[in-house]
Amino acid sequence: MPKKHNNLLEETVENANCILKEAIELCNTENYTDAVKNLSSAHKIFLAYKDIASVSVCLSLTGLAKYLSKEENYYKSLLLIEESKFLAESTNDKTTIAVNRFSFAYIYFLENKYNEALFYLTASVEYLDKYMQLKIKAYELLSSIYMNLQNTKMAYENLDIAARLAAKYGYNNDFNRLTAIIENFTNSNSDITTHFKHTENYSKDSKQNTTLLLALSKIARTVNAEANLDKLLITIAEQTKLVINADRCSVFLYDKDKNELWSKVALGMGSEEIRFSADKGFAGYVVRTGETLRIQDVSGDSRFNKDIDKHTGYKTYNMLCMPIRNIKFEIIGVFQVLNKKDGDFTDADEEILLAIGTNAGIAIENNVLFNIQQKMLQEQQKLFAGFIDTLAASIDARDKITLGHSNRVRLYSEFISKQLGLNKDLSEIISKAAMLHDIGKIGIRDSVLQKKGTLTKEEYEHIKEHVKITYDILRKTNMNSQFAEIAEIAASHHEKYDGTGYFRGLKGEEIPFGGRILAVSDVFDAVTSVRHYRDRMPILEAINIIIEGRNKHFDSKIADAFLKLPCDIITDVLISEYDMHQKEEDRKLLSSINLRQFAEILSKKTHSSNEKKIIDVFNSYYIRNAQDVIV
Repeated sequence: MPKKHNNLLEETVENANCILKEAIELCNTENYTDAVKNLSSAHKIFLAYKDIASVSVCLSLTGLAKYLSKEENYYKSLLLIEESKFLAESTNDKTTIAVNRFSFAYIYFLENKYNEALFYLTASVEYLDKYMQLKIKAYELLSSIYMNLQNTKMAYENLDIAARLAAKYGYNNDFNRLTAIIENFTNSNSDITTHFKHTENYSKDSKQNTTLLLALSKIARTVNAEANLDKLLITIAEQTKLVINADRCSVFLYDKDKNELWSKVALGMGSEEIRFSADKGFAGYVVRTGETLRIQDVSGDSRFNKDIDKHTGYKTYNMLCMPIRNIKFEIIGVFQVLNKKDGDFTDADEEILLAIGTNAGIAIENNVLFNIQQKMLQEQQKLFAGFIDTLAASIDARDKITLGHSNRVRLYSEFISKQLGLNKDLSEIISKAAMLHDIGKIGIRDSVLQKKGTLTKEEYEHIKEHVKITYDILRKTNMNSQFAEIAEIAASHHEKYDGTGYFRGLKGEEIPFGGRILAVSDVFDAVTSVRHYRDRMPILEAINIIIEGRNKHFDSKIADAFLKLPCDIITDVLISEYDMHQKEEDRKLLSSINLRQFAEILSKKTHSSNEKKIIDVFNSYYIRNAQDVIV
């Protein structure tokens, strides 16, 4: 029986993952009613923690479990899985998408829709490692599908993979059940190995079946990996041409708004796009009527669009033309298969094209939706970047003397992130936090922010409030989910590794990693910049602040990464606000030493001619003020 899970406040994501695992085991033992209860409990916890990928997994498996338990019928179960599909695709997580496809496949299999089941399983089985029992079941389903499609060799191979995985991961009940099936399978097919070593033993139907399966598998693999629509269409067209043994295949997409058919994968035209009215030709007729056309002699048919042959120089003799439909049975395109190589098109060809068309329609629509989502995401990212730039500009507008500070902190932070080998996503979050780390200064009085003398104790306490204000502003910004992490990082730039910083007095690993990076970047830029109350600090003193602050003010790993940065990078940042560039010979010289090595040179009483040159070149950029810059 499933455990009771009522108090969400006491539950964690780890608990939810255990409940989800238990639900999968319950499904595996055909205890579907209890599995649905567990999935519901896990779903609520994941939803509370906004773990969208896991929410999608729960919904997909709930749809499947309700179908298996006969709690919901075929259409209602598919509708639930369809709803979770959009969640899954929004995560771009391959495992989450794979669970969704597995759920579709299982239902299609039980509905004897083997081509659709094969398509989804082939596209998902590779990415189910996180849920190994589902992966084992996927291989078992593949075995059953191949057996139903009379491909005994593939059936045996997939069953064997399932048994090996069950043994490897300790699923003893699955292993015993699968080995029993294999034993029965082997006894009834004792000469399987020999049989499949000799292709002459294949019947014509078996060969055609295998070719179809390979084509469907190729399309499924391409769907899973190919984001480029043109390349996807080329794969579909090539595999269709191959399996039907035709000279050419055209894949036209239907532009409903313009009532046009178009494709770059048409009649061997390479990358040239062809576009024509959906009122014309066989393809237009198929879009309008939804009929499948099998024309053995196109020349005498009034629906034949002769302009295309004239345009391409290609001669069309016979044709098989069929609509491509999406999962809602709406027409989204047309197959046009031309010039059968060994006679006329047959009923079997029509059935094959129907099988490919079902899978192709799903593939094309998913691809189009993915590209629409990507464009929307890019637009959101542009808006997000513009929003951040606007916020950062509002900081600079308060105090011209600190102009460029946020950008320099960003640059230093990006170079530290790169030096540490951080992944792209974390680096981008840290970069955004760097741009916004001082946004709270908009709440500080001008008389304090722009004071030219030393701050009083009361004024210093007031200016420290900017960190808490930064946190409050960013935490309440719901424009992008990244802001939660950005708020934590940005509000941590005045924390110290020994716990003596502000505003929360965090210590060591308690400080967000990005906040520890910002702490180094912020201090170094502050002491190397002009302020109302002082000039920039001598560079050796500035470097020594970082060195001496290791394990006190700064995380030593991050401080060391900063000190390893080449000096030409440091000067790049120092002059970034002046719209100027280093001379190539200067860059080459400064790139030969890092910041720590430069400090060692500066600490010497005497210098070699090369060391003197390094110091002079560095200082030529360091001591230059904005009014001295020649652009």
